[in-house]
Amino acid sequence: MEQAKTHFSTRDLLMMAALAALGGVISTYINAIGDFFQSILGFAGTTQWAAGLHVLWLTLAVGLTRKQGAGTVTGLLKGGVELLTGNSHGLLVVLVDVIAGLLVDLGFLPFGKKDSVAAYCLAGGLASASNVFVFQLFASVPADTLAYWAMLLMGGVAFLSGVSFAGILSRGLLSALRRAGVVKDAPPVSMGRKAYPVFLAVVMLLAAALALYLHGALRGPAIVHVGGAVDAAYDYPTEHSDLGAATAEGTLREVTAKYSGIPIRELLARAHPQPGASLLLVRASDGYAFFISLDEVQDNDALLLSPQGQGDEVSYDIVGAMNSKAWVRSVTELSVVGATTLEVSGAVDNPASYVPGDWQFDMDSANLDLGDGPRKLQGVPLGKVLTTMEPQSSARLVLVHTGGEPVSLSVVDVLNDDDLRLFTVIGKADVTFALARMNGEVLAADVLRIEVQ
Repeated sequence: MEQAKTHFSTRDLLMMAALAALGGVISTYINAIGDFFQSILGFAGTTQWAAGLHVLWLTLAVGLTRKQGAGTVTGLLKGGVELLTGNSHGLLVVLVDVIAGLLVDLGFLPFGKKDSVAAYCLAGGLASASNVFVFQLFASVPADTLAYWAMLLMGGVAFLSGVSFAGILSRGLLSALRRAGVVKDAPPVSMGRKAYPVFLAVVMLLAAALALYLHGALRGPAIVHVGGAVDAAYDYPTEHSDLGAATAEGTLREVTAKYSGIPIRELLARAHPQPGASLLLVRASDGYAFFISLDEVQDNDALLLSPQGQGDEVSYDIVGAMNSKAWVRSVTELSVVGATTLEVSGAVDNPASYVPGDWQFDMDSANLDLGDGPRKLQGVPLGKVLTTMEPQSSARLVLVHTGGEPVSLSVVDVLNDDDLRLFTVIGKADVTFALARMNGEVLAADVLRIEVQ
């Protein structure tokens, strides 16, 4: 009996799975490089120069299999890999990759000659630009959403990145592989006039279902708890709904916009923070959390809790913070934390305590697993912290004290290794510290104090 043929062979599926796995893992490092350029240049679109590198794997899948629909399938697989490897965007990354894969396939559709440079450039450009608009719909704060010109700028940069990397580079790699005989040249294979519309409909229904789920999951609650180290915790706006709104103008990533909301200073005043409190932890519905110093809360008139939506659809965002990482969408809790410092002592000429609020602009993020699953945490180079405390010429060791045996490191290695970071671990109502590398290697999960010898 003749075996029924399927559109994708076992070889095709293995190839798409391999490309999805490579793309999913490498995307983590591409994101880190993009964040590095963002921290240096700081204006809209700087993270999008590498957008095409995320889509490169999808256009390669189409070129290697020569099968219609390969971009979409690879995008779905790639999104799954990124989700399972702890991508900080969670399920949203699956939607981003599915839409990118769908646009790769649709980008090739109008061209009779599927192997043309124009086909690859259009497919790569459209897919790369789509991430900007998906993130605007599901992961932006008010200032981003209102700045349409910046959104178009970022989309344009992403489109050009897609043309360059997912288009020209992808086709160039495939041509070189064919000339070398590694990949056989074969005509493109269509899915079929009846099958392809069904395939597209299923993918679009999947994307719509993900979008509807994310719309609800990423929307914060209509109530924000104000608590922690305070004398009078409460839920806003269930209590203190009489607080008046203010309007301010703020800048996020060089984009300036007007927004309105309740001053954070007034919200905390009603809770009566306890003496010695130093930080405000802001927690979001998706698990993201960051801190704002109470000094900034008192001094920054533009720091607001901004309502989004109406009625049952209302949620709250933090806007106007000096640090862009503290612009938090879908806030669930504002928690005041008492004095949070880490003692640094020993052979240093300028001993001082490490205060995370003083170093927030020097922090970069990494995914760490401290025993409760991967989390995106912010860390500052330990060497940079010690340099400000002026280690003595006789100093040889840095002892990182934990609840058990201390971790011993060379002073020279610490001062010269920017990947060795002191991470701020935000708990339910407190802040602790961990020592780890940017690649995720944890050296000490609970740092109590640091001693230079």
